[in-house]
Amino acid sequence: MFERLVGVVLLIGALVFALGIGADFASYDADRSVHVAVVADDQELIDLDPGQPYAYIGNDGKLYIDISDNNENYPDGGGLGISPDAKYSFDCMFNVSNHLWEENVTINVTITSNNDLVKLYTNDPDEASTSINFNVPQGEEVCVGMSFDGDGKSPGDSIEGQLTIHAEPAE
Repeated sequence: MFERLVGVVLLIGALVFALGIGADFASYDADRSVHVAVVADDQELIDLDPGQPYAYIGNDGKLYIDISDNNENYPDGGGLGISPDAKYSFDCMFNVSNHLWEENVTINVTITSNNDLVKLYTNDPDEASTSINFNVPQGEEVCVGMSFDGDGKSPGDSIEGQLTIHAEPAE
């Protein structure tokens, strides 16, 4: 009888060992600090650099596009904006650079405009769109051109919009 009891205990012990029943630390919570420096667009690891006098980095560190006499780079005798019902394209309005520390990390960039009169392109103004997507290899930059359409606008009107720029590692 004792031998059967020892056999059952050994069998249960073997089953417990085989099934891995015991303490399991699959979950752990901890609080940690995160420190992120916010810097100007031209000082980031993925940075935006003005390519035309119409683009500039403001005192708040943001990239601005301003084709008017309100632009801080406004040249003496320059125009006041674009003409009504005219289309203008400016190659290399700004550049997107990849200065990530990791080697051989290409980023995929998507830029969208929230205004149909403000379009973007990388190579050909005829292919301008309100949303573009391109890759930037590590250590390189890509020129982004902009097209503006004065369709239906009158003197004194303005074309306002916002660009959204999203970057992530390319697959």
